[in-house]
Amino acid sequence: MDSARRPCLITVCLSVLAVTCLPCSGSPGPSLWGKKVVFMGRHCVWQLDKGCVVPPLEELSVCVHLHREIATSEWTGFVYKAPGERQVELGLAGRGGFLVAWLFGHQWSVPEDLPLKCWHNVCLTWSSHSERLRLYINGSSRLDAHVNATLPRQLAHNGTLTLGVSHNIVGGVMEFENGKNFLGAISLFRMWGHERTAEELRAHSCIDGNVVRWDNNDWDYQICLPEDDTNVQCGAFPNVTASPPTVTNTTPGSPTSTNTSDPVTPTETQQPSLGLPVSPTGLSTTKEPSDLNSTGTGIASTFYRVQMKLNMTMTVTGSDPGETIQTWVQRKLGEVRMNALHFQIFQSTYKDNDKKETQRVEMAAELRNQKRFRCTFHVQDADARNVMTTQRLINDLLSRIHFGGEIQVDSRDVHVSHIDPGSCPEDTHESIRGVYIWPIKDAQKTETMICEKNSGARASRKCELDGVTEKAKWAEPNLKACKPMITISDLDNVTVTANNSADVVDMIEDLLGVEGDLSDSQLATVIQKLDEVLGVSTVTPALGEDIVSIIADILGSSSNLSAVANDILGITGSVGDQMDFPEESQNVTVPSLALSMINVDPEQFQGLTFGVSSFSTGLAPEIFVNQAFLSQPCDGTVASISLPRALQNFFPEGNKKKRVQFHFYGTQELFKDPETNWTLNSYVVSASVNNSNVSNLGNPVVVTLTHLKPKEKNDKVECVYWDFQKNNGSGGWDCNGCETLPSISAYQTTCHCYHLTHFGVLLDVSRTPISEADQETLMAISYLGCGVSSIFLSISLLTYVVFEKLRRDYPSKILINLSVALLGLNLVFLMDSWLSSFGFYSLCITTAATLHYFLLASFTWMGLEAVHMYFSLVKVFNVYIPSYILKFCTLGWGIPLVVVSLVLAIEKDAYGNVLSGDSLDSLQGSEPFCWMQSNVFFYITIVAFVLLVLVFNMVVFIMVLIQIRHMQTNNPAATVNKRSVMHDLRAVASLTFLLGLTWPIAFFTWGPARVPMLHLFSVLNSLQGFFIFVFHCLMKENVRKQWRIHLCCGRFRLNDYSDWSRSVTMGGRTKQNHLVHRFPSVKSVNTSSRKISDDSTTASGSSSPPYLQWA
Repeated sequence: MDSARRPCLITVCLSVLAVTCLPCSGSPGPSLWGKKVVFMGRHCVWQLDKGCVVPPLEELSVCVHLHREIATSEWTGFVYKAPGERQVELGLAGRGGFLVAWLFGHQWSVPEDLPLKCWHNVCLTWSSHSERLRLYINGSSRLDAHVNATLPRQLAHNGTLTLGVSHNIVGGVMEFENGKNFLGAISLFRMWGHERTAEELRAHSCIDGNVVRWDNNDWDYQICLPEDDTNVQCGAFPNVTASPPTVTNTTPGSPTSTNTSDPVTPTETQQPSLGLPVSPTGLSTTKEPSDLNSTGTGIASTFYRVQMKLNMTMTVTGSDPGETIQTWVQRKLGEVRMNALHFQIFQSTYKDNDKKETQRVEMAAELRNQKRFRCTFHVQDADARNVMTTQRLINDLLSRIHFGGEIQVDSRDVHVSHIDPGSCPEDTHESIRGVYIWPIKDAQKTETMICEKNSGARASRKCELDGVTEKAKWAEPNLKACKPMITISDLDNVTVTANNSADVVDMIEDLLGVEGDLSDSQLATVIQKLDEVLGVSTVTPALGEDIVSIIADILGSSSNLSAVANDILGITGSVGDQMDFPEESQNVTVPSLALSMINVDPEQFQGLTFGVSSFSTGLAPEIFVNQAFLSQPCDGTVASISLPRALQNFFPEGNKKKRVQFHFYGTQELFKDPETNWTLNSYVVSASVNNSNVSNLGNPVVVTLTHLKPKEKNDKVECVYWDFQKNNGSGGWDCNGCETLPSISAYQTTCHCYHLTHFGVLLDVSRTPISEADQETLMAISYLGCGVSSIFLSISLLTYVVFEKLRRDYPSKILINLSVALLGLNLVFLMDSWLSSFGFYSLCITTAATLHYFLLASFTWMGLEAVHMYFSLVKVFNVYIPSYILKFCTLGWGIPLVVVSLVLAIEKDAYGNVLSGDSLDSLQGSEPFCWMQSNVFFYITIVAFVLLVLVFNMVVFIMVLIQIRHMQTNNPAATVNKRSVMHDLRAVASLTFLLGLTWPIAFFTWGPARVPMLHLFSVLNSLQGFFIFVFHCLMKENVRKQWRIHLCCGRFRLNDYSDWSRSVTMGGRTKQNHLVHRFPSVKSVNTSSRKISDDSTTASGSSSPPYLQWA
């Protein structure tokens, strides 16, 4: 906010706190020479200030003084990391007696353990040209290593640097790595933009850096203050010996030039230099550091404007010429404690007779191809030498051939003029951190003051030289180390007026930066004050952007927003309605929030389209507006909304402004509806017309929203809008008036709505999603279970096929067919993914059809098993059925064949390669899987078929249990020989697996119990073949006897002649009684018992009740 607001802000804070201003203290200057930073296990963080930007250097030198106090196995000297990266771009550390140098994520170790209790000067140098990394300790070389040419050729631009501790940037916040902290003191950290030789390092060890300096302005240390130490090398400042003699014969304020005439300025276009900081400190040839910004009471600096022409060879211009020229200027001026400011470069083309003209440069690539340049910059002379002498000195330094002839400057082309920027006036600045009166200060000087609330910390403010006006002006104060004087609750005592509204917004912004997450009462206070501001103020673009920024900060916090959701939406809408801007449109984009306001002409209105082309959480969205209606979905956008021409019927009448505004909310936290189980699966976009309620449009509004989570095959999505009246005025989602178009993509949904409000897409999450870990577990269970079942089904089949006596009755023959079907199902399932991996279309269709066939065959034979039980236990036939098993085989293998053949004949593409996560079981993760990919055929030929069989089997199962209970009650013999409860349970379990009654679990895999039920489903059904082996082979007495007769030896072997064989003979005599009788049946317990024994268990010779023979 501009300074005109400050008197109002003073009044506000005084009324709240009734505090008085502290006097300005005499504070030290910004130079840190002679000072150290003590790291002794306390929370002490020194990081590079955001205003000091490290350029993309192709060579560099870094020196730092280290003083170890306590020996540790690992410690960190400094770490520099690229933005958003975790690897160390540049660093120095100690590890197990070795000194470790880091560069581009690689490390080089030197067997050197710095001794304790003394200072060590450690320097690193690197050049992409020489491809060498060198390390020096106290001037002696300890490492000279080759750097692989495949590594980066430049140091990452604008990274983060910390001293004494490593760090990472997580979610935009710097986090520090504990356990490897430096325990001792650090001083004199400096970085140069060129590779210094060993001789330079030894001869000029006290030169300050020109990229990073040991200066207050370059470091952010907040509460951890530097300490004086006279033992630090270069701590004393010797007198300057390289300066020319001082002659005071120039009147300050009068521009003076070394040339007899001012330089001719060609038509020019500005090309700012890239790379180096705006004002890096120069170098010194003496032991005195370049302390150009001292706040001491010494001589004020003098300033000059320099305009210069130069020629460059193509060798240099192959890189960024601005960076090359600026680096050269800084190095030359730094030799005499001068500093270049506001460096600008222009492209010039010279003609005959030294006439020149300039042409506009749009791209940096074009600039690199030029040979002739013109640059302007300001020079700060910290030693305040004689003006004419300094002008000649600057001219002499720059008017030479440099870099071996690659840069050529003629002395006639260097024009130096003296300027007098004056001083920054006394200024009173008030914020939530206190009232500070900044005294008169010379240009390029920094003033520091003790913080009002925490006296151990300091506030600072720099008086800068303005690059345009060439006058001194105050920069914004740095109050980060000062604690706030008021809290958000104190805002309740502030009365918002038109005069102080902007200051109230400033205070809220500052307080949010301190408070972080807000309580419900604090949130209500902030919302109330913003609402009051909008009620009394003219909303300028600056004020509107500040309010929207506050809303964005609130949305990005973890505060509970449910109670104020409608209020926040109302505030953003009021900002868009009330903002006063002269242009046709105005956009405001802040992290996770965007507003676009368009003043429209009703007569020329043809529709409007607003969209967000890209967005990442925590960043400002990129938006676009198209002056037309787009009826088709906007592809490749995060969100878009297109308004039809019919909207012009809703524009306000009369002279009122006609404004359409769009909003984008890149957060889900604001839109929470407790009344729905669906979740918001998109960002929210809205549109509105000022002073108008748009509803019942003749043509729909087209809204296209990208899914936050891709839509899976069976997921349901629905277009909704935010209804402000739902949930007792708290707001909620509603779908009335919106139509969800058929999905053309798993990543996007298009809606047609007939009114304007806030739109989103909901996803049905009634099915608990399966995590990746659960999917892997289910996949392992499925494959392992099917493998085990295949083995034991093979054993069962082999047993019944080899031993002819076991397959003489009908139940055994039905069991054999069921086992064949299940074995085929398991084997094809196990090989499906492998066969799918070949990528052959016909092979995949064959595999899917075969899997479909064996699945249907398995359920068909389960149904036929139930039919046979019904005939045997419930219904007594009096009609002979010839070829009983043949008819069963025809049905059991023929029905599935007919179904699969019909599918192939109607649409063979119903089978195909799908992600198995889309299949019914969702057990195979995301591997390719050959299966049914048509929903219509899937539900008709699989779901309906299986459901029909399972319902029938369940009915038969219940009837069988009732009949068994009836038999137990009415048969005295059964009552006398009644089995234990465990035997009854075994019979029930046997019938359950035989009839496939564990498969209905699939219909209960939804809601919170989905994952446990899927695990149970996978275990029981993948092991169905194993359980059939257990109950119908391992626990069958006649099967065990056959194993002992033919497979055992010694005392375990049984003779072939046994009670079992006698019973077979007797059973053979009654073979004509199998299942059918020519005489009318007598439904009695005795008849039923005799029939069951005849057709299924006569061969067993067991005294068990008949119903247990299935078990």
